[in-house]
Amino acid sequence: MAQERSETIGERIRERGVINRTWSSSILGGLVGGIVFGLLLQSMGVLPTVAALYGLDGTTMGWVAHLFNSVVFGLVFGAVMTMTRLRAYADRPGPTAGIGVAYGIVLWVVAASFVMPFWLGAVGMTLAVPTFDVVSLVGHVVYGVLLGAVFAIAYRR
Repeated sequence: MAQERSETIGERIRERGVINRTWSSSILGGLVGGIVFGLLLQSMGVLPTVAALYGLDGTTMGWVAHLFNSVVFGLVFGAVMTMTRLRAYADRPGPTAGIGVAYGIVLWVVAASFVMPFWLGAVGMTLAVPTFDVVSLVGHVVYGVLLGAVFAIAYRR
């Protein structure tokens, strides 16, 4: 009974280590990708629009909102990478960066081209739906590749 209990505790500790590693790798990857993508958004003067999604204004609040989104999307990426068959690639930077590119494209199509314009419409701004902006695509691809590569490097440590 005691041995059975200690094995269960040991398994729980190992599971928590994997969960904590997934969370921290996801957050780190999301932040790195988000900062680089944020620099592109700042150079285009778009960060105040990102702030408007949350009823805020200004470049600083745009950074806060953008990095929040970057971390949330990073956590979703980490969950997909570790809770599906993609787990086999989770600690391999090359394949995971490629998966990140695909993820960035999906984010661009779904979140940036459809959800964001509808959301901004709900807070009084008008954008075309869909908004297929090529510069935004580039930013999302850069976010995805950095998210994937940093996630994999951090995950394997």
